[in-house]
Amino acid sequence: MRKIAHLLFFIATLSLLTQAQEKKRAGLSFDIDSYKVLARIAPSENRLEVVADVSITTLAETRTVIFELNGSLKVEEVTKVSDTTRASGPLPENLASNPSTPSAASTTRNPRATQSPTPSPTPQNKLNFIQDQVGVSEIGPNVRVDLGETLPANTQLKLRFKYAGSLLTPEGGPLLTKRLAFIGEKNGYLTYASRWLPFHEYAADRATADITISVPRGYRVVGYSDSPVNESQGQFRFVQTKPNFVGNFVYSNYFVFKKFAQNGLELQFYTKPGTENVVNEYLDIISKAFDFYAKQFGLPDCGASLVIAQTDSETLDYYAGYGILLLSDKILEQASQAAKERLPREVAYQWWGFTVALKSFDDAWISQGLAEFCAIEFREQGVSEEKKEEIRRELLEKALSFEQVTSILRAPATLDDTSTAYQYIMFGKGAFVFKLLEETLGKEKFYQLLRRFLETYRGKNASIADFEKLTSEVAGQPMRYFFARWVESTGVPEFTVDYVILRTKDKKFITRGTVKQNYTSLKLPVDIQVIVEGSVEQPQQTVMIEDVSADFQIVSDNKPVKVVIDPKFKLLRISEDLKIAALVRRGLELFKEGNLAEAQKQFESALELDRSNKWIYYNLGLVYLEQRNYDVAIDNFKVITLGDRETTNPQWIYVWSFIKLGNAYDAKGDRTRAVDAYNKAIQIGDNYDNAQEVAKKFLSEPFDPTKNQ
Repeated sequence: MRKIAHLLFFIATLSLLTQAQEKKRAGLSFDIDSYKVLARIAPSENRLEVVADVSITTLAETRTVIFELNGSLKVEEVTKVSDTTRASGPLPENLASNPSTPSAASTTRNPRATQSPTPSPTPQNKLNFIQDQVGVSEIGPNVRVDLGETLPANTQLKLRFKYAGSLLTPEGGPLLTKRLAFIGEKNGYLTYASRWLPFHEYAADRATADITISVPRGYRVVGYSDSPVNESQGQFRFVQTKPNFVGNFVYSNYFVFKKFAQNGLELQFYTKPGTENVVNEYLDIISKAFDFYAKQFGLPDCGASLVIAQTDSETLDYYAGYGILLLSDKILEQASQAAKERLPREVAYQWWGFTVALKSFDDAWISQGLAEFCAIEFREQGVSEEKKEEIRRELLEKALSFEQVTSILRAPATLDDTSTAYQYIMFGKGAFVFKLLEETLGKEKFYQLLRRFLETYRGKNASIADFEKLTSEVAGQPMRYFFARWVESTGVPEFTVDYVILRTKDKKFITRGTVKQNYTSLKLPVDIQVIVEGSVEQPQQTVMIEDVSADFQIVSDNKPVKVVIDPKFKLLRISEDLKIAALVRRGLELFKEGNLAEAQKQFESALELDRSNKWIYYNLGLVYLEQRNYDVAIDNFKVITLGDRETTNPQWIYVWSFIKLGNAYDAKGDRTRAVDAYNKAIQIGDNYDNAQEVAKKFLSEPFDPTKNQ
């Protein structure tokens, strides 16, 4: 009887859960097929007016559909229209006809374009709707539309939304402190993520689009289009015939245009005056990255063209859209080392995120992690082995910094995707797991997997489960163990080694031992290197750990000094020195966020574990300099400047320690010592992150702590 009661309770609970899930999905079971949009931008009023015809297909029986929409935009009416009705609204009716010749997303002036006919009056059914501009539900600001009747699955219909509003601040958008849509007097931008169009299933529901944007004379609108963009009387028409994420545009009355065309690739840069030198550097990086990926995987869905446009300082530094890349003022003011390393990832999204889209944002790893992996591969080409080790070590440190917070699989659901923890998990650990998969499968099979994945899901949506299934097919064996360990779980192994050294009759040395780690059922190829006396090649062996340990035996001519596990930083693992590095990485992120006290605590905790680590002293010096504790800052920078460059790791902090030392002396009013420090930085000659230019700048003009320099 008790068993029956338990069974009935389980069935009732399951029924309630099912009902709750169905209720949660109510109004969301539909696909957006296409947009037909007329938008008017009024820069002097900071106002956007939109009439959007949205064609949808129901996926289940429904009476209600829910769209996300920016909370700063007020819906005036929603109507059900016939397929023959053309959108009409705040724009003049003499809109240009569809251009027909496919090409890159360039803007051509065509005042003689054929005019479309004035739409004839058609009976429209006004629909009831409820708009939540605040975003009290978990999906944020939205519009809930009552269709007036219950429609079966696979019903196609078109809804017309008329709405308008001012877009000045982040209010109403998905981010609290960064605006993703802005209508300004001199410039502005609209992005897919801002929800300026009625929106559904972020990063998953793709649609075609025919969007016409009207601006006053003298302004130019920039965006991606499958065919030439016709401009007529201040109206710009953009057509996107392949389903994807639509609605990314920038406008201004001062754009400087630069075009790059080589080997079939066309890049178009639209920026503010005075950015020419930076644009040239970025064009070189972007074109090389695009070419590198195209040779590996073929062209992305947007073809061999990319639009790059400047936004402002109040939005995200980088924003990648289908066929377009937006860069903030900060990124275009100076070509920083960080920007040069970040741009290849933004380019890679054209393959991983747009050519292959996600089934849901929970699958972000196969877009964000894979894009960062490709960027690392691009950075590693043509560099020395030492530089490769440095890049991989840095990636490993990032992967470990917030690894325990949550798994890769759970990160999109549990973390804010703009948070430091999310960024380090998805891009640091996420990219490293792809590196680990490459080591597990071998380079040839791994790239075969990526090409098959792109070929299979080009123009489609894919999930992590889809990627796992394909991985098992390419590997020729179930890869569940890999995804369970590295994608769905937290925790990384720590390796130890026990060994003995034997001398043979022929005067050789045998290092025989066992490498162990602390997780069961772990399968990994592990490199083991024996460091021997003399400047000779260090012997190495790769063993496969099938559970918790593996034996090795390495023969050498010279006497062994020590055994090193994973000398090239190929494995996602923890060790004492990596624990220190992870603390420093956390401190760096807190420092960037302006949390100086907490950053100082992280650096001091790391210093307690390693008093000889110059990287920690450098970052502590930066904290004290920012706190205007100049004498203590000087003491920390001197730990590095009184040493030598060869023993400094990473080496770039050597030249920058002299620059920061000079800044501290300048801040104290000691110009003589400051000039001496800047001159020494110039003598070193290291130009990491424009060090030489910065040193010369402070030679001519003293550092002023009251200014943002």
